[in-house]
Amino acid sequence: PGPIGSVIAPHGSHPNAPSPTSGAGGGSYFAESRKGEVNELRQLLKNFTIEKSQKRKRDVIKKVIMYMTLGIDVSRLFGEMMLAIETRDLVIKKMVYLFIGGYASHHPDLAQMCINSLQKDARSEDPTVRGLALRALLSLRVPQLVEYVADPLRQSLTDGHGYVRKTGVMGLLKLYHLDRAAFESENYVDVLYDMLRDSGNSCNRFRRCSTMGRFSAIPPSSAMISSST
Repeated sequence: PGPIGSVIAPHGSHPNAPSPTSGAGGGSYFAESRKGEVNELRQLLKNFTIEKSQKRKRDVIKKVIMYMTLGIDVSRLFGEMMLAIETRDLVIKKMVYLFIGGYASHHPDLAQMCINSLQKDARSEDPTVRGLALRALLSLRVPQLVEYVADPLRQSLTDGHGYVRKTGVMGLLKLYHLDRAAFESENYVDVLYDMLRDSGNSCNRFRRCSTMGRFSAIPPSSAMISSST
């Protein structure tokens, strides 16, 4: 196989798309070439010298993301990418979160590997990390998702940073459509309507957000209806 980056998927390809062929045996050669380059990326991610160089590590992870967006299956690198999330480098974290979002919904078994790391990042001192980690958690498609997102989601709604609060509100909408029973069991509907009725600045910003119109589809709970009468 050629050097990393020499195999480029056709324009408009998507993740997990079939490989193009070029005559008899062309498809198998192309697949083997890709497999070899993905294995090379795995070795680079494990390389201790690269691990010590922030720039070189970024470059390797950028190639992983590039391959993913070009339709090359790099899900086999999930374990190595999860190790890369343990860093203070926000650029690397963002790329790993993107990787998680790209594969977690199709590989729930792999998604289980990153739950602890994402929950930890959801408690980070950096509000950007907190918000991104919450978004990544909500991208998972695992059984009993609410068990893993309930605490960080509820905490995000009263976070001191607007970005995290907004991420939390949008997370409520996503959870409502993913698992309505879980949404109702956690009384999130009451929390949401309390925020909407609050006259504070943060809620005013939520009201002005164009996405807030989507919440009109979520009816208030019976408890809230009773309290308002």
